[in-house]
Amino acid sequence: MRWTNLRWNVVLILVLVLISVPVAFADSLVITEPVTNQINPTQYATFKLTITNNELVRQRYSVFSLQSSLGWNVDPHPLKDKIVELAAGQSYTTEIRVQPLEEFVPGIYPVYINVESDHGEKYRKELKVYLTPVQPLDYLPSILATVDMDEKLDVNNPVSIKLFLENTNPLDLEGLVIRLESDIEGFAHEVTIDLPPVEEKTVEFTVTPSPFQQPKEYSLFFVFEKDGEVVKVIQKTVEVTQQLPAFEYLPTETSSFLKRDIRLSVVNPGNVRNTQDVTYPISIWQQVFIRGGAEFTAEETGRVVSWEMTLSPNESRDIVFSINYRPGLYALIILVLFAIFYYSVQTPIAVRKNAVTTKSDEDGALSEIKITLEVKNKKGVPIKNVEIKDTVPAIANVKKGLELGTLKPTKVTHSIKGTKVTWTLAELDGHEHRLITYKVRAKLNIVGTFSLPRAIVHYGKKRGKTGKAYSNQFKLN
Repeated sequence: MRWTNLRWNVVLILVLVLISVPVAFADSLVITEPVTNQINPTQYATFKLTITNNELVRQRYSVFSLQSSLGWNVDPHPLKDKIVELAAGQSYTTEIRVQPLEEFVPGIYPVYINVESDHGEKYRKELKVYLTPVQPLDYLPSILATVDMDEKLDVNNPVSIKLFLENTNPLDLEGLVIRLESDIEGFAHEVTIDLPPVEEKTVEFTVTPSPFQQPKEYSLFFVFEKDGEVVKVIQKTVEVTQQLPAFEYLPTETSSFLKRDIRLSVVNPGNVRNTQDVTYPISIWQQVFIRGGAEFTAEETGRVVSWEMTLSPNESRDIVFSINYRPGLYALIILVLFAIFYYSVQTPIAVRKNAVTTKSDEDGALSEIKITLEVKNKKGVPIKNVEIKDTVPAIANVKKGLELGTLKPTKVTHSIKGTKVTWTLAELDGHEHRLITYKVRAKLNIVGTFSLPRAIVHYGKKRGKTGKAYSNQFKLN
């Protein structure tokens, strides 16, 4: 009896252990719920699928149907939910879409969805689809459409598009959506119309492309939708043409003392990379004072300063230059100061020396020379204490016994180097002009060039100072 009771206790314990194992290691939970399961053959049914991982480890679940492509299309939406990875205790809900691929008769159709985990769990859930009748195929949307538009597009002008539509069956296409799709920026457009049975209609709208659209061929798609379903697509190929307008610029100017700083903000309004000369009008006078590394050219409208620039579509770049008159002012001041300095150091007396041969021997040698000194007061005020000194080379003597010009010398001094002749004037009036002439006779016959040294004039200046003026050197052949 005791052994029997012990045996039943062991069996009971084993049963309890076996019952408790599923609790500790429960299977995943897969639940399906219909959302829209009454459809016609042109629609799709939707179901909600919820997977809960009750395992203690992460699992990957594969969601599929063996009926896909066999009369039905059964897939999760989105398609990435064909593989679902869940952590322990995590749940996930996705949508299952069921669409008939054949013309089934109205009725109730069971469709199955399979869920399998990488730990070997497998589930098969039934999805009931209630298929209702649909209108005859002749009444499906049927549209004839013709597109009328320019095939070459100028991005600077709006583009007019006309659609000639014809509904070729008795189906009333109310709320027909026409959508334009393209890679051309600014070409997105959508319009909703009503197209009654067996009627024609013209739809016209205008789109404006981006002015910087790259020139090349593009495809336009005219998509026709009815109740969210695409019923027709028309493709049209167009070409965006090159646009090479002149670069545009906006000048801004700031001024300071005798200087103008100018900034030109240059932009390429075309749709291709382009190289052009940017010009700015100037005067000949301004050309002298421009700084900024530019070139100067003359055009029919006048003189311009120009820069060569290369810009991409809608690219902007600044040109900075200045018209600076300050160096001109500085140069003028320097010239004035130099003129004042030059005028202040200039001698007020001008002395010019000249000589002619009055006698020569039979063989052409010089024997007698007449020398003229021309003395002139360049200023309009008198100059006092004027003393003129001239030197006759030792090879010649001052001729004696002759009248020595209009002014007699006050002193004649002989030395080894030659003879010095001196004339004195108490005053030389303003702009007064005096001529002094005298003759010299050669001691020997002079053949070749005879050089006469410079004459020197001493004159009185203010505050008891004296100044000097020199004549030219004269050579007699």
